[in-house]
Amino acid sequence: MTGCRIEDRTPTGTRRDEDTIQRLLSRYARRLSQRDWSGVRALFWQDGSYAGPIGPGAPTSYHQAVSIDAALQSLERWLRSAERGNFDVRVLRSDLRQEGDLAAVWLTTRRTTPSGPTAIEGEWIEHIVLRRIDDDWRILSVAVATPGRRSSH
Repeated sequence: MTGCRIEDRTPTGTRRDEDTIQRLLSRYARRLSQRDWSGVRALFWQDGSYAGPIGPGAPTSYHQAVSIDAALQSLERWLRSAERGNFDVRVLRSDLRQEGDLAAVWLTTRRTTPSGPTAIEGEWIEHIVLRRIDDDWRILSVAVATPGRRSSH
């Protein structure tokens, strides 16, 4: 007679890893909001990548992956003349999955982005892949889903 067997698929990470990753994601959002481009860059591994629209000026069908350096240069140029209050990134939710030295997070953020003299608010969904090497977690890649509905600010 064969009985049911429950599989244990408990992630292999530790609570300390989860806390470290959550802090890294908070720094990611905070440094973006502060336009601290070198600070954002420091959260990525050397060959980090970004895929998705950078802002409302980018085509919504933009799906090409670029280096994080190219993405941050575009973002910096785009925001150069925008008022400080017209760009902000706040973490709303993160769904983390970790297996050993690899982690993936579905990150939901509320973004305020410039649109002419005003700003637009909307939720952004990002899939972030992180890797731990020698106890140091960094971002390998960020892929952004096409932003959904937005409201004027």
